[in-house]
Amino acid sequence: MNDRQKLVNDYIQSNSEVSLSDLKELVPNVSEMTIRRDLEALEAEGRIVRIHGGARSVKAINMLVEDVFSKRFATNVDKKRQICEKALKYIEDNHSIYIDAGSTTMMLAEILPDKNLLISTCGINIAAELLKKKNCMVNLIGGEVNKNSISTYGPAAKAALENINLDIAFVASTAFSAKNGFMCGNVHDCEIKREVLSRATTRIMLMDSSKIDNMMPYTFARPEDIDVLISDDGIADELRDFFADNGTLVL
Repeated sequence: MNDRQKLVNDYIQSNSEVSLSDLKELVPNVSEMTIRRDLEALEAEGRIVRIHGGARSVKAINMLVEDVFSKRFATNVDKKRQICEKALKYIEDNHSIYIDAGSTTMMLAEILPDKNLLISTCGINIAAELLKKKNCMVNLIGGEVNKNSISTYGPAAKAALENINLDIAFVASTAFSAKNGFMCGNVHDCEIKREVLSRATTRIMLMDSSKIDNMMPYTFARPEDIDVLISDDGIADELRDFFADNGTLVL
């Protein structure tokens, strides 16, 4: 990194996000093409991310992602723990299981007993949590990184799942309605969830009742695709009957 690039980098780190016009004022004696090459070099070093018309600090992006996830994780904590404690009875030694990305499934990873398990996940923070356990083998599915969900996705992730046989899949949902089924907000996450469900012998949905009657763009499963729905006490009796009619056990 030369002196000019250091100056540009320090300016971006201090301001989190800057425009090309800001950088032209910062280093007025060089061309816009030179500034763009400096940004390319800084991006290659992992210091910044180029955006349309400027650049953002990677550190600032990471802090934002952590803040968003920590807020999600801190929401409905008691309900999430209640859900995950119910899920533990399905886990036995030598099972091959999948733990989806999400704040509820992160709770499951935290309270999971240290058994002899092969655990696959696309959740980067979930894999890191599971590494604290001595007896669990952890398989982090490779692929592109979704910074909002702190998870991997894309063709490489989907291809890796095609070679895995799962006893149980613990999957999370962002929204549910009787009309549209279980939904998420990202088409790539949708494809991963579908592939996981197709590979599992027992398919378990972990979803608190606040997700019911919400709407997201992509449906990845219907009630008949799920063996067990584990939720909190907020599931109405008529909805429980709806799930039962579709062969889904509600806990």
